[in-house]
Amino acid sequence: MMTKTTRILVVDDSAIERMKLKGYLGKRGYDILEAADGTEGVQQFIRHAPDLVLMDVHMPQLNGYEAIRQIRAHERHMVTPILMLTADDDLESIEQAFDVGANDFFPKPINFPLLHQRIRYALRDASRERDLRRVTGLQETARMLAGLAFWELDLKRQEMRWSEDADQLLHWLDELPITFDTAIQMIHPDDRQRVATVLNDAIKTGLKFDFEARSPGRRQDYLLKIVGQLMPEQQLMIGAIQDITSQRRLEQQASYLMFHDSVTGLPNRRLFQRDLEECLEAQQHPARLVVVVLEVLRFQQISETYGIELADQLLGLMANQLRSDLPADAMLARLDGGTFALRLQVELDRCMDSIGHQLHAWLDQLDRPWMLGDRETYLTYTAGTSMAPDNTQDANVLLRMAHRAQRLQKPTANITLGFYSDDLDDGLQSRLKLEAELRTAVEQQQFYLVYQPQIDLSSDRVVGVEALLRWRHPQGESVPPFRFIPILEEMGLISPLGDWILAEACRQQRAWQLQGYTLRMAVNLSPAQFEQLDLPAKIQSIVQAAEVDPGQLELEITESLAMHNPEATIETLHRLRHMGFKIAIDDFGIGFSSLEYLLRFPLDTLKIDRAFVKDITRGRSDRAIVRALTSLCQGLGLTTIAEGVETQRQRDYIDALGATEIQGYLISPPLEPAALIQLIDNYATHAPTLSKACQE
Repeated sequence: MMTKTTRILVVDDSAIERMKLKGYLGKRGYDILEAADGTEGVQQFIRHAPDLVLMDVHMPQLNGYEAIRQIRAHERHMVTPILMLTADDDLESIEQAFDVGANDFFPKPINFPLLHQRIRYALRDASRERDLRRVTGLQETARMLAGLAFWELDLKRQEMRWSEDADQLLHWLDELPITFDTAIQMIHPDDRQRVATVLNDAIKTGLKFDFEARSPGRRQDYLLKIVGQLMPEQQLMIGAIQDITSQRRLEQQASYLMFHDSVTGLPNRRLFQRDLEECLEAQQHPARLVVVVLEVLRFQQISETYGIELADQLLGLMANQLRSDLPADAMLARLDGGTFALRLQVELDRCMDSIGHQLHAWLDQLDRPWMLGDRETYLTYTAGTSMAPDNTQDANVLLRMAHRAQRLQKPTANITLGFYSDDLDDGLQSRLKLEAELRTAVEQQQFYLVYQPQIDLSSDRVVGVEALLRWRHPQGESVPPFRFIPILEEMGLISPLGDWILAEACRQQRAWQLQGYTLRMAVNLSPAQFEQLDLPAKIQSIVQAAEVDPGQLELEITESLAMHNPEATIETLHRLRHMGFKIAIDDFGIGFSSLEYLLRFPLDTLKIDRAFVKDITRGRSDRAIVRALTSLCQGLGLTTIAEGVETQRQRDYIDALGATEIQGYLISPPLEPAALIQLIDNYATHAPTLSKACQE
């Protein structure tokens, strides 16, 4: 590391003296600047900012005294040490040197070793002075940023002294208090006795103190934080004062936002949950606690269609409508999205029909047109209800029961209301049990992959496989994915599991490659994975670790995932495509994507959903859709894979309509690795035949 060379300015009209000083000091590592008179010395100082100055006294044009005076006038702080070199040894000359700003004087003729030591001491003191100024400056800046002022109380005289800018901090006071009694008067009357007690105790015990107190202003009360301690030897009490009014206001706002919804101003899920717990603990018998969860169906689509601003306006209107006719002791909250919750207390002896009638009357006020921009629209709602003590006394379970009842309602009108019962669907207890088993399954890696082959129609050989997740339950049964994947998504476990799927698929692909089987591997990406900002880098890292060719890995996303945020999707897909990965869009044709986005997505493969393949031999419309898709893909240079091919006739139609590849039970169900390799070997030597199950 390079260090700065200390620079010394020598100002002397004697060239011989300058030469001696330069020779001696230069050999000791100093960088020497020279000036032949005071005027040149001032100019050199301004131009080069030396670390130390050696100044002669008697010089033509401008003597040493005046040169020092001009140098000090140029400096903001007297930080550069100046040593006066003089043959004058009278006291008046020495005093004059210090008066104009010299730090030290040194007699001529010069004792060079002694001068060197004086220079070292002067430089050391200057360095300490600079460090002290820097630290003091930082402390002053921190004090100003924190809004602190310092005070001092002389206990003998009962006088107070303040830092110079204290009047700016305490701007609501007409003048700063100068005695202890006047200082107490700036405290709110309700706080004065407490403050006086704390201060008197500190004087007696010598303990430090730290408290908050109010100070009345013209328009509001200000909150002050006051800290201090006793200095017994000096009979002083010193401390600091800070205006924390804005800080406390922000803390209150933060606390409010933590428990309230910023769009509607209603309590949020956290506050609603806390309220439920408190109500259940303090529930008075005979009383029944009713919880209702209400959801605006397709609210996400409304938000995407009309924009977030109009969707927020709609939520505000709904909140006003819902709380307009509620009992004073009821609580209405917004849980998330278009979902609201109500907590209501009713008499225990009221029948279900009566409660249902009351809730329907409350919900019916939503059956009205809503203005979204300049357009009127009607909305559809589902609501679920649970009750305590009928269903449970646990607040968390009570809310989940209401959620469960709401989700299982099939809309039969604009507003559909249902009550929770144990036999709903598989029941909440079964769901909770399944969630616990799934957590164990993730921890113990009970999942495995199967692979469904994909056949190239032109060569009639297996060219790729799709990796599919399966769960082998501890009881030995294999659980179908439609039963556990949605639950894993709700539990937030699908993202880490998705990383494992990708790593395991790449490992298997590499193992097959070493056996001589080169197969394209298709892996599905979940919506949760796709929301990860580092997804492309993570995928690249997994693939590199498995030593797999990115060009042999096909990443599948569903049409609905692609259209959730198409612009962000396009950006992420371009990054993945740039890394060499193949991109496929799955379930195409059953969502809402437009051809505009299809053209913009960087795709390699389009998978035709089984919904169009199922009736392709009977439905002209399905054949027309498949023909249009395959023609479009041929023009774009995309591979088309028809899913769900189960019969030979379906295969023939798909082939005739121009699809590139097929997969389905006609070829094979998803297989474990060894069985798949056996199928490939058999497929290479025998014509494919339908399984007995398929023929039937």
